[in-house]
Amino acid sequence: MLLSNPFRTDPRVLQEARAIQGAGIDVHVLAWNRDGLGPRRESHNGIEVTRTGPACPFRAPKQVFSKLPVFWASALRASRRLDFDIVHSHDLDTLPLGIAISRLRGKPLLYDAHEIYSKMVSNEVGPLQPLVWAFEKCMMRRADGVVTVGGTLATMIENVRDGRVGIVTTSPDPSVVEGASPSEIRDRYGLGRGFLVSYLGSLEPGRFIDEAMSTFDPKGDATFVVAGDGSLRGRVEEEARNNPAVKYIGLVDTDEALKITFASDIVMAMMDPKDPINIIGTPGKVINALALGKPVISTRGVGISKTIEDARCGYVVGYDSGEFRRTVTAAATSPDELRSMGERGRECYDRDFSWNRSREELVAAYRALVGPT
Repeated sequence: MLLSNPFRTDPRVLQEARAIQGAGIDVHVLAWNRDGLGPRRESHNGIEVTRTGPACPFRAPKQVFSKLPVFWASALRASRRLDFDIVHSHDLDTLPLGIAISRLRGKPLLYDAHEIYSKMVSNEVGPLQPLVWAFEKCMMRRADGVVTVGGTLATMIENVRDGRVGIVTTSPDPSVVEGASPSEIRDRYGLGRGFLVSYLGSLEPGRFIDEAMSTFDPKGDATFVVAGDGSLRGRVEEEARNNPAVKYIGLVDTDEALKITFASDIVMAMMDPKDPINIIGTPGKVINALALGKPVISTRGVGISKTIEDARCGYVVGYDSGEFRRTVTAAATSPDELRSMGERGRECYDRDFSWNRSREELVAAYRALVGPT
């Protein structure tokens, strides 16, 4: 049984559910119906889904803290009607629920850590961050097995649990772009035929969005395409109206994000190295770029930068507008170097991030807890 918050808005949950199902394991997802839009019960391509309330808006931490226990109680009642052999909790907000269900039913618990939660909320909780980390460590130690998204996170959790942690990266399927034409993709979004830099992700502070937009000359040949949502969306829309070198294309689904990445010359994954969560994260946009053989430009001091440097699949620069501008200018005149970076990036993806490897790691984690059958 997968515990999710919520189902189908997190591609990792759906991708893992499909992988588990493909290994011959029946999957039932018990999800928090936070937006109140999904049906209470449905079968999603053979994956059984039960959703339970209460509704709770996103980006509303105070309401999350007040309504999360209500979800736990509701989901605990719903779990009594289900038959299962293993509990699989995604994220810290479902982990206490998973522990309760696991202990009450006598079933093993697998924890799927997408991040270190206490670091992610450190700015919001301030001096309470050590208490959140202490709680998080206590909860993680109670899981029978743990998987996470990257090597840095795995090392941190291994130090807490004193045991091996599996790495299951939510990797894309590069076959999505087979037969696609980069020029046709660009034409569909009005991106022109010049040098194209893409940013597809969260529009929040600390992602170098304002700084990047200011470096693109309205009269230049380079274009900066942005997709996503967040608190800076209005600022991006305004810049796109006033600067023809900046294109905002709204929200796109996973397949379209891959196609736009495929049509790009370079992918921007700049993150503020002062934010602790950026030190340990593995951005999906970087994995997408590696899978499609596209070079990346990222920030010195964040966790993913070592992978980029070691694989020589992109540029690692300071979190600085001037250095970013100079790097983009140099990259635009170095097509052979970009092509070589992209080829090395694809080799890195095949070696370290491919979904085939991750799927095997996930199934192995299940078998370790419930046996080969």
